[in-house]
Amino acid sequence: MQKDKRIIYIDHTQKYRKKVKGAFSQKGYDCIPCSCGYEGLQQIAQTNPDVVVVECSLSDISGEEVYSRFLTDNRFHSIRDIPFIAITNNGDGNKPELFSLGFSACLRKPFRAKELIEFVENVLVSNKLKKQEVNFWKTVLEARDFLESVVESSTDSIIVTDNVGIATYCNRASEEMLGYRFEEVVGQRVSHFLEKGSSELLRIAAFMRRRNKVQNYKTVVIRKDGHKIPINLSISSMKNGNGKAMGALVVSKIIGGKEFTEYDTNESDRLAAIVETAVAVNHEINNPLVPILGNVQFLLQDESIASEDIKRRLRIIMSNARRIRNITQKLARITHPVTKEYLRGTRMLDIEAST
Repeated sequence: MQKDKRIIYIDHTQKYRKKVKGAFSQKGYDCIPCSCGYEGLQQIAQTNPDVVVVECSLSDISGEEVYSRFLTDNRFHSIRDIPFIAITNNGDGNKPELFSLGFSACLRKPFRAKELIEFVENVLVSNKLKKQEVNFWKTVLEARDFLESVVESSTDSIIVTDNVGIATYCNRASEEMLGYRFEEVVGQRVSHFLEKGSSELLRIAAFMRRRNKVQNYKTVVIRKDGHKIPINLSISSMKNGNGKAMGALVVSKIIGGKEFTEYDTNESDRLAAIVETAVAVNHEINNPLVPILGNVQFLLQDESIASEDIKRRLRIIMSNARRIRNITQKLARITHPVTKEYLRGTRMLDIEAST
């Protein structure tokens, strides 16, 4: 039953008006028959139907003229998405012309009421899907505009890059921090703005490969006017629906909140040296650990070694070797070194807090 659906049927022939109204009423539709174009336009304005079916050869104005007035009359401004179905007689014109005018369907007389009902139901489904698509894209565009507004109003610098580190977007805060205009940033490699250039970008890329993100990475960027700006850098990988990397979202915050403050690069160099040392330690220790673990496993599986005391000692060796391996793996994941007090006057790297 379609009790909530209203159909306006405009036809100068009383026989068809009566037949169509009866058939639609049996199906539960609210069908309003009209004998001429002007009456049909008046009913459309008053009842806001779901579908209008109009005969092309009316007694006062043509069906095409009814549709044209519907599209141009301000009375129908808010309901212009109502679909129209044309009913034609021989010599009324062809379907391509009617479709080009905007009609959703076309049916030629003589027709059975069942045929018209099928046409109307198909048009209703099609129009519903069309509205859903329009609403979907409206929501998408509104969400895009909202996100753009949020990004543009952010006080943090936000830069989007492609997979090779070339900037594809930047917000106003980025322009203010770097001193470059939008068109000067987009198309540049982000290494162009880093004090240490490509070498630091490679280090950051290594962190990204291991963890898919970088958080609170301290570095220095160079403004267009040559000033050095200390920043905290956070980077997240951007992926599509299939999990394929599309680029990166780079968010930067000026350290200390003082705009364009000169930065003591000694601290940056010290932290970078700690990271490089940690990576080297991981590499140098992990290499000999591999054969140690392999040989211990081999000995534990050797059936000729029957002594439980020897096996216990081998398991202790394996346990501690694995512990060393886990520590070296954490060293490789360090992104922002943090130290803690070890002995009076001596500090040591806090591995857990640094990863």
